[in-house]
Amino acid sequence: MELITAHDRQIMAVIYRFSGDLYDREDLYQEIFLRCYKALRSFRYQSKFSTWLYRVALNCCIDYMKRNPVLDPLESELSGNSALNEDERGKLRAIQVALTKLSRKQRICFHMFYVEEWSTEEIANMLNLSEGSVKSHLNRSRQKIRSHQRVWIWNTST
Repeated sequence: MELITAHDRQIMAVIYRFSGDLYDREDLYQEIFLRCYKALRSFRYQSKFSTWLYRVALNCCIDYMKRNPVLDPLESELSGNSALNEDERGKLRAIQVALTKLSRKQRICFHMFYVEEWSTEEIANMLNLSEGSVKSHLNRSRQKIRSHQRVWIWNTST
């Protein structure tokens, strides 16, 4: 149990990025740790425990995304963050909308690279993809975000 609680913040960060609803986040959190508990005997020590735990969390979040394709995780952050002015809130909303247009793999690669700050090699290993595929997903996600109309408008005006 100590191993799991040591990685609590990392798991909550993953859940937060993939789930928009508070109740769904709590359910996901419980589901992740229940899966870990049931699968702990299958852990083969071929990777770090944190990598294995992250993979379980990511799989749960992917399953969640399949059931709930529309995500809105930034909305509570936007409404509760008084440090942002209206222009900054608009920019974050535009990016949020653009992110929903990405494919599941593009969004996951984008999140792991830019939010979690994993290398393309680490992402490839985690998702069982080639490093070239990860780079391709990242490139396509950047292109889609840049070309999204609302992002493009404020990006060209600055």
